[in-house]
Amino acid sequence: MNPFTYRYPGRFIVIGKDADAFVILYGATGRSPASLARRYVQEGNAIYAVGFDDTVKKEGNPELLEYPAIKFVEHGILVANGRQIEKIATLTTRDARQQLSYGLSEEAYEPDEYRTPRITGCLVEGARGMDGALHIVRSVTNGIDRSSWSVPFETGKGLYIGTYIGEDVRPTPSFSGNPIPVALSYGSAAKAARALSEGLAPQSGETDYRVGFVAVYKKLGEAPEIAIVNRIDL
Repeated sequence: MNPFTYRYPGRFIVIGKDADAFVILYGATGRSPASLARRYVQEGNAIYAVGFDDTVKKEGNPELLEYPAIKFVEHGILVANGRQIEKIATLTTRDARQQLSYGLSEEAYEPDEYRTPRITGCLVEGARGMDGALHIVRSVTNGIDRSSWSVPFETGKGLYIGTYIGEDVRPTPSFSGNPIPVALSYGSAAKAARALSEGLAPQSGETDYRVGFVAVYKKLGEAPEIAIVNRIDL
């Protein structure tokens, strides 16, 4: 099944390459009123998940619902589904996977009823080109699994990880196994963000779980192209 059409993926990250641009895609869905009462906004060198009214503060946990989802830093870009992104203050030009593994070596899954995984990714730009990696922290029967993967950049391809397996069931099973290969052929950040939103649009009579979607397209040596699509703005 195409993960871009899952019924309820929770939050997800894709890192890959579309034509000559290196890509980060970030998406979020929610079921609770507090989770749905959010949007993604760019402020300075970061894109934040923020509440658009007081529902998050009254009915949710701001520690889990409001956070910098994407940070633009020297040498690269970070993306995450929570405040673990702040554990990695900077990026160097060394191995992307090692940096995520080291920075998140003591991180745990989220302290909610589903033990929601923490997912993180990065692009690192150096003299030898672009390096990318994905990282997940999830609950397993014998404790905590911290896994990471390097992203092999191939034109038109990306790797996907999420918090859940995509089924709208309770309790909601965590994402398992390795990253899922996905096709990347949108051509621009704007088209990618719109496509993510449209792919998760509800069928007639279904609940709209969409929160927001962010696409970042980064060519070597150039400023990133950024697009955001929020359900509240549709």
